[in-house]
Amino acid sequence: MCERGQSKYLRLLFAVLTCWTVQASAKDCVGVVAASGAPFWLKVEAGARQAAKEQGVDMYFRGPSREGRVETQLQMINWVIEHGCKALVIAPSGNQIAARVLQLASSGINTIYFDRDLPGSAVRGVVATDNFRAGLEAGQALVAALGGQGNVALLRLQAGVPSTRERERGFRQGAEEGGLSILVDAYIGDDSQAATAALSDYMPQLVGVFTPNSTSSRAALAALRRFDKAGKILHIGFDDDSVLIDALRKGDIHSLMIQQAHTIGYRAVALAAQGLRGELPLEAVNIALPVRQVSRDNLAQWELDMARDLHMSGRP
Repeated sequence: MCERGQSKYLRLLFAVLTCWTVQASAKDCVGVVAASGAPFWLKVEAGARQAAKEQGVDMYFRGPSREGRVETQLQMINWVIEHGCKALVIAPSGNQIAARVLQLASSGINTIYFDRDLPGSAVRGVVATDNFRAGLEAGQALVAALGGQGNVALLRLQAGVPSTRERERGFRQGAEEGGLSILVDAYIGDDSQAATAALSDYMPQLVGVFTPNSTSSRAALAALRRFDKAGKILHIGFDDDSVLIDALRKGDIHSLMIQQAHTIGYRAVALAAQGLRGELPLEAVNIALPVRQVSRDNLAQWELDMARDLHMSGRP
């Protein structure tokens, strides 16, 4: 072979070997789309990253800044698909997501829902808190704390969010079955001014408040502090962040219904990785997780458990 021909052959051989090396080292990819930028999702992400590491897959984690931004979620789905991901994990914020998931399924991309479900969607699994049960337990806890008597407020997040809707429904049932009266039932979102307006005309009659997520819990906490009623009106909130935990420690919040955020992220990505390997059953896998009611009595133990989970995930 002439020198010129040999050089051309070597370049071709190098290119083929390089391609083989890239293919051999490339990992499967899971795209993860959260529902918002609330602190809850940082813990979900930590669990997701731990599962991705253990399962040997790459993971892209994205989420809109605020709850309910379906169009942003659709854009993020496109972004992870463009990165070559063949599995999607998403907390669906609206019915438009279900239509997109059906399209993905027809092209061989599996979807796992986490944190909430959209019934009838073409998903391979759902990993979420048992949200109705969590709300029911919150209502029962407030009944026990108040002796089954008094007027309470149900301060909702926003219409159309499946997870909080179920918590709100469960709370109303548990509270009313236990003898409490729902005097205030209003949407406040993450707005403390909206919480203040919802409560202002009823403060003398109220003995309890329930809020179904971290942002509504912070809004209600701020409103109760404005009225100098934090800790005097029993407030059962949902989820945890530094503000809520500090309020719990001070006694401004009675207790928090805290989800297994780390576990939700971990098990959802683990399911997605199973799907990439063709190991999921034909029937959709449904994992419903209980919440943990955290008060000042068991706060120290809960903090130790959370520190352990973060250490295992490798997150500082």
